[in-house]
Amino acid sequence: MSTTSIYYVQAFISEDGLYADCSYFYDKAAKLPVAGSTLAIPTEAGACTIQQADDSDLMLLGASFKTLGHAPVMTDSNFSAADGQSSLDVPMPTSSVVTKGVVLLFSNPGTVDGLYASADPEITNGGGDF
Repeated sequence: MSTTSIYYVQAFISEDGLYADCSYFYDKAAKLPVAGSTLAIPTEAGACTIQQADDSDLMLLGASFKTLGHAPVMTDSNFSAADGQSSLDVPMPTSSVVTKGVVLLFSNPGTVDGLYASADPEITNGGGDF
């Protein structure tokens, strides 16, 4: 595993047409896959950036996230909208090690005529093999 705070996601509509099937990569060209769906960043990074990878069928719109072990609450501090480059940041503390569950939200490119949620990848800011 390399030291990074940026990951790339490639998403396709699932076979049942209801969800986004996602694969995660260390590079935008989607040539260096991440094993599994746990994204590890250095504790001092302060955020994990997720960007849309090349050749993704779906467009990254946003993410909802929560620290595992805390009560599920939806506020403006646990949602991040993607910017114009299909990139978003999931904020992470720098003073403690936590794991956050994340749901990425995708749409069809061009016209938003369907919304697709990902399975829950996890982001941890420590304990990775850096």
